[in-house]
Amino acid sequence: MGLPRGARTLNTLEKCVRILTLFTETTPVLGVAEIAERLELPRSTAYRYISALRAHRFLEEAPGGGYRLGGRILELAATMARKPLREVALPHMERIARETGETALLCGLREHVGVCLEKVDGTHALRVSYELGETYPLHAGATGKAILAHLDPAELEAVIGDVGLPRFTATTITSEGRLKKELAKIRACGYAESEGESLAGTHGIASPIFSPSGRVVGSVGVSVPDLRAEEKNRERLIRLVVEAAKKISEGLTAQEARQR
Repeated sequence: MGLPRGARTLNTLEKCVRILTLFTETTPVLGVAEIAERLELPRSTAYRYISALRAHRFLEEAPGGGYRLGGRILELAATMARKPLREVALPHMERIARETGETALLCGLREHVGVCLEKVDGTHALRVSYELGETYPLHAGATGKAILAHLDPAELEAVIGDVGLPRFTATTITSEGRLKKELAKIRACGYAESEGESLAGTHGIASPIFSPSGRVVGSVGVSVPDLRAEEKNRERLIRLVVEAAKKISEGLTAQEARQR
């Protein structure tokens, strides 16, 4: 007599969880044969579990062969980081808003799109803002590009393949080649800028935020009307945003150290 359906489901779940726990810093990539051997499973059975995990993006193919943890794992980790991320980021966002009068935004990654996690409204009568929880494509705007620039190549390709590069305004980047050049520039200088890429008449500035392990978990930035994007003001905003992102990243590291 076979196992009850609930027991079979639990057994399958346990096997999938055990597969995920095989991946560590010292063994980031594993093949089907290695997974099957470590779990004492037939290769065909191991492959069936791997296929299920791939379908839900918990695993993905590694460039040199075998499998590694997929983008969904990173997204779940980012979800866990959101509460401390908000707590650490808020004082720095308040400083930006207080010193510039502009609305400060904290953005994160939700599946393959950006999401507004927190905001501190500015004081200017004419200002640009987002609603909490609002989502948007990562390629169109400074806060999204600051995150996109620091995803690993496989996750970047997955984002582009899933969401594409739709056009929103005349300045939206819709060429994959041009986008990758822009992302390389962002990595080199430490911040992203956009000129009306998602909303015409606005200028965005954002800088990436990193977890203690060095993984990008979000970005902090501002979006201002073009009339306040003159060079002198832009330079000041860039300085404040980059400094805030650095301090938020340092704060996340310090917070993790205190919790150990």
